[in-house]
Amino acid sequence: MPVPYLIDLSHWAIDDVVSFVIASLLAVMVNAEGQAFMATAMGDVHTDRSRRLHFNAFLHLDILGSIAFLIAGFGWPKRVEIDATRFSNPNLGTILTRFGGPVANFLMAGIAGSIVWVMTRWGAQDRVFTMVAIVNVTTAVYHLIPVPPLAGASLFETFLERRRPYGAIFRRIGPWILIGVFLLERFSGWKPISSLLNPWVKHAFHFIINA
Repeated sequence: MPVPYLIDLSHWAIDDVVSFVIASLLAVMVNAEGQAFMATAMGDVHTDRSRRLHFNAFLHLDILGSIAFLIAGFGWPKRVEIDATRFSNPNLGTILTRFGGPVANFLMAGIAGSIVWVMTRWGAQDRVFTMVAIVNVTTAVYHLIPVPPLAGASLFETFLERRRPYGAIFRRIGPWILIGVFLLERFSGWKPISSLLNPWVKHAFHFIINA
């Protein structure tokens, strides 16, 4: 199974596609809930916790984020709304909250990888948990890209917020930039981003599986 996993429309197997869809839904939910948990832990508490911590992947789906899974092997959830003024340090709190998503993805990959490791030692073959590990590792690593709505953009989020409307514009066009870049990668063969990040994805995946 290739790492990262990309659906090949000219040659695909139904079990791989089903496994990929399950893994993508899980990655979306884990990423969003990881951000929500971190925000809550740092002081941004909602009286109605179910507004963010509902563990329903379908409520976290973002249209462009879902398309990204199909063309790039990773994606993102709907933006988790936070009130940074509730953090003792708004800048640091925002960054830690956004990075709570990919950290949660990496932990999910570790859990799936441990299950794969146990099953392998017992001589069992697995596809679903292997796919969960691949998709979550890919999502975690690719969220380092400093373009919204990915976690890496939080490093510049505060700077841009002080210079409105630039922050709002960047947040609005960021997902379209990502979709455009990965469509270009998929159909042109030029891979300016994946050529840099895919080796890290593979190293992280093999570390998890063989740990």
